[in-house]
Amino acid sequence: MEKKGFMSRLRILSKPTGKPQWEQTIKTIFLVVLAAIIAKYLGLDDGIQAIMFITLIASIIIDLPLPLRKIVPLAIMGLLMTILAFTSSSLALSSLPIFLLFTVIWSFFSLSVYIFGEISGSFGFIIFCGYFLSVILVNRNVSPLDWGLYIILAYLVASILFIPKIINRKKDILKMVASPYMPETSLEEVLSTRQALSGVPLDGKDYELFRVGNYLSGFRGYSKLIISRLSGESHETFQSFVDTANKISSQIAADIINKPNSLELESIDDTIANIQENINVTEPTPNAVLDVAHNITDLLFRANDLLVGKYTSTKKLEISSPRNSLREVLDANFNLNNMYIRHALRFALAMTIGLLVVYLTHDRDAIWVTMGILIIIKPDVTSTINNMIVRVSFNFLAILLAIALGFIFPHQILFWIAFIMLFLFRAFYPTYMGLSVMTLTVFIVLIWPTGTVFENALARIIDISIGAIIAFICAYLILPSSVRVNLPEQIARTIRANRKYAGYVIPSTDMDFNHDNAVSSFKKYMREEKNLESAIKKVEDTFNDVEDDVSIYNELSAINRKLAADISAMAILIESETSLPDISHYKEQLTNSLNELALSVDKNVILPRAIIDKFYFNSEEVKIPENLENYLNWIISDIKYLQEAVELASRSGALKRYRNVA
Repeated sequence: MEKKGFMSRLRILSKPTGKPQWEQTIKTIFLVVLAAIIAKYLGLDDGIQAIMFITLIASIIIDLPLPLRKIVPLAIMGLLMTILAFTSSSLALSSLPIFLLFTVIWSFFSLSVYIFGEISGSFGFIIFCGYFLSVILVNRNVSPLDWGLYIILAYLVASILFIPKIINRKKDILKMVASPYMPETSLEEVLSTRQALSGVPLDGKDYELFRVGNYLSGFRGYSKLIISRLSGESHETFQSFVDTANKISSQIAADIINKPNSLELESIDDTIANIQENINVTEPTPNAVLDVAHNITDLLFRANDLLVGKYTSTKKLEISSPRNSLREVLDANFNLNNMYIRHALRFALAMTIGLLVVYLTHDRDAIWVTMGILIIIKPDVTSTINNMIVRVSFNFLAILLAIALGFIFPHQILFWIAFIMLFLFRAFYPTYMGLSVMTLTVFIVLIWPTGTVFENALARIIDISIGAIIAFICAYLILPSSVRVNLPEQIARTIRANRKYAGYVIPSTDMDFNHDNAVSSFKKYMREEKNLESAIKKVEDTFNDVEDDVSIYNELSAINRKLAADISAMAILIESETSLPDISHYKEQLTNSLNELALSVDKNVILPRAIIDKFYFNSEEVKIPENLENYLNWIISDIKYLQEAVELASRSGALKRYRNVA
């Protein structure tokens, strides 16, 4: 395997993670301009700059792709935290020790909220940007009450975004419910949507549609693995079935969002018949082909029944998520074993040093050095180096562009070009991080109040580079995260963590459900999942031509996440029941299967597939939760999917590689 050079790493790191957000950009820029006009009309000339930037931050928070029910508390919290940030900076003007105390607190706790999840971490980073802005802007000429007025005005203007969100709140939910039915939606994206919808009351029909779509996406991924192992007529026949299923699934997605229509499903029955006639019994997985085809067909029929109204319950339901209290999360994660806590400590030290210089000098160069630290430092050394490559490189390009613009256009035109750059920054953030950094740099260079464009451009690249060096030193010297990974071993550790989690959740004759043990094992699984995510990213960033292997490892990671999510959903059902059937045999088969899968990955061998008997429960004496039997059988499907993926990884040679990546 050839390690990536500078240009190879730059190309892969610059790859977009989505489409430019033109619609959000138009709304945000309109609100920023509107806020400036209102501020001017009200005579708040001293606060126009602050109001514009706070409106930008507030708009990003309110426009997060989350249900309205979750956006409202985030916006309120954003308002309160921004007021607190500017209040902290105002109070700190009177005393250096107070400033240092506030900076350490803001730096550490804003970043440490990553332990609650990716969305919480991103929100914490945005809030710290607000504190960073307050340190730059706050001065003795403006009273704390005036700063409070500026912030409230900015958030009031940004809250206009709630109008379309309120009007389209049902449609936005339906788009999320429909997303698993879209063939291009990955299992990982479905799991992210599941997390976003957790805790949101849904109509019974929408809840069932999303649950069915969730499993349909899993079988869709499973079918792709099976197709890769078929050949000849068997391959063509099963591919025809998958194409037909995807076409019907896309129509279901459109009907969920728009007016429901009954679908004609005879075509999928015909393709099932073709599979039964033409599948070659000598293929590696003839039974798996039929099993997956029947499961996909059953799910499509179930979704169609739901669309045409064969679900009469009016009860509101919520997608389940693990019930972890604040104390449980802190006990499991608030320690130096968590990479985000180590990152928060490094970040706090680096930003305190940088902001201390800003506080003492209010010099523009010091501000930019600190901004270099802010945009570059990451939880581990590899990611910090990657950020240095991307953001310093794109800053260099931004400098060249700004210098060229300065020579070509007069000063009056440069102001409007700067406005266009701000527009592009919002469009590219966060899916095109390199371009967003570049356009923001050009914007600031062009509007900086003193010096020529050439002087500003040269100073910016020097300052950002100094900040990058400080960020790298802090990441490398202060509690550095592990810089050597064994990717197959980490996959095995993640599977074993899921095995332990399932063992604590599913009761048996000698063990009842224990909430504390279940939560503890789930948090251990989450740590292993985060470590796996970092390890895959490191391999992708380090080597050339590893796209196929990375795709396999991402698939293994997504299947593990889905299995953990299904176990969590089952845990909530089990915890709420006082009487359950004996499922100890099922538990034994499940844990044995996961143990053998972990061993297969560890040793890079293909073991005979462990069998889990499909769960049937027929008893009038013991009542079980309505969906428990379904979840037990969905977990069996997860295991089969994982077995297929592990075999593919072994046959492709992916499990031989990446066992000692520095």
